[in-house]
Amino acid sequence: MAKLDKFLAQMLAKGAATLHLDPGQFPAMELPGGHRVTLSSQELVGSVLDGLAKEILPDEFSTNYLRGEQVRFHYTYENEPFQFLLQRSTVGARILAGRLRALAPDAMPAPTEASTGDFLIPKGPAPAKVLSMDSLINWMLDLGGSDVYLNAGESPLLRHQGRIGSVEGFNPIPAKDLTDLLKGITPKTNWEAFERGMDTEFAYTDDTRHCRLRVSLFHDAMGPAVALRIMPKEVPDADTLGLSDPVRRLVQFNHGLVVVAGPSGSGRTTTVSALVAMAHESRHGFIVTIEDAIEFPFLKGNALVRQREVGQDTARQKQAIRAALRQAPDILVVGELRDAEIVELALDAAGSGRLVLAMLSATSALDTISRLSEVFAADHQPFIRARLAGSLKAVLCQTLLKKNGGGRVAAIETIFNNPQIAGLIRKGEIEEIPAAMRTGRQYGQMLQNDVLVKLIKDKAIEPMEAYRKCHDRETFIQACKKAGIPFDPRKDGEDKALV
Repeated sequence: MAKLDKFLAQMLAKGAATLHLDPGQFPAMELPGGHRVTLSSQELVGSVLDGLAKEILPDEFSTNYLRGEQVRFHYTYENEPFQFLLQRSTVGARILAGRLRALAPDAMPAPTEASTGDFLIPKGPAPAKVLSMDSLINWMLDLGGSDVYLNAGESPLLRHQGRIGSVEGFNPIPAKDLTDLLKGITPKTNWEAFERGMDTEFAYTDDTRHCRLRVSLFHDAMGPAVALRIMPKEVPDADTLGLSDPVRRLVQFNHGLVVVAGPSGSGRTTTVSALVAMAHESRHGFIVTIEDAIEFPFLKGNALVRQREVGQDTARQKQAIRAALRQAPDILVVGELRDAEIVELALDAAGSGRLVLAMLSATSALDTISRLSEVFAADHQPFIRARLAGSLKAVLCQTLLKKNGGGRVAAIETIFNNPQIAGLIRKGEIEEIPAAMRTGRQYGQMLQNDVLVKLIKDKAIEPMEAYRKCHDRETFIQACKKAGIPFDPRKDGEDKALV
């Protein structure tokens, strides 16, 4: 049985038409009408996808695939015919599967230049002949990149304005050289965890260039690997991030849970840090943060702030949360809600008179609410939904989009809890929340389509960019028509794009 078969089984169970597996993204399937559903909160690794692709790839297409050409073929699972489209790039394989019985003739998408991920970063200063952290940081800063990805046996890859591409001038990195490079910047406790096969994160400060990096070490099928993200020197203010007044007022609550959601790399940490900075400036209280890597030091303000880094100042996130509850903070930042135990600890803190800020990997605000209860056993979910209905203050789910003129902008979908929404959460009727939100727009409720339409009208983004990133394409097109925005994806030739 091929490992890809488990995804096809989920497609059949949900009646989905297409399956999208892209490096650095969540696995997702598209239901009739264009609505996308994520299959897990684990981002896909390019080298793993390459292995999945090769497992089902017919021999006659192997050469074309290795050359980076698009290959199409039919594959049968449980007597159901599928059409596969594969393409190999510098960041790994991209896989698209479509159920032939659910697709119209010639309706199978095809990759476009904007989505293959196989492009060259704009040329910058000549890199150093010897790979070093200095040369990598210089390149990232000179080219305006946000992330660098290093894998054994591959050349460095740089993320530039949301796209990942090759860094010209660097050769593939042998595993030993990458190990030596990483060991030179990694704190002892993190390195020991990494050697035991664990993933680990920490912040790295470059005093020469006065910048900080968030470093994430892990192993993949090829050996050691690392993702480096450059962090702004200062927390962006609320105006820069485009935070609405209702979102800004969240930091004045005395208790409750606020969840900032979105895919990894969508700016969740920056938004949480901006909220903490506002609280630090406006409140005379005690703030405790528990972070995988301390990205922004909060130095100036009226509150007392204590920041703890997992792996450095505390061994485990759960241990730090329990300790913080005994320290009586007014605001507690718990970091990522990774499992049921951490969710329950966050609810404990929110229910005991503290404002709790947390993050979650999710694709929409509704998906966020569902995930908060679905991490628990089925018989425990009604109890958790009841607690969530009583403690949740708001969910902010953000998506980064390409901004006209360069850079990126966040579209932030917001759900503010009220008695009507709390009742729907308690009964598990999450799909009814959008209707309840439409009657409460004056209180700050913002569906994703509302945000996207506003950004288009403000000329911050193009309609096609919003179409690619929206949760439900059918309702987005309807929202554009209602707002008087002339947009038809078919006229742009993008209805067949792999996005």
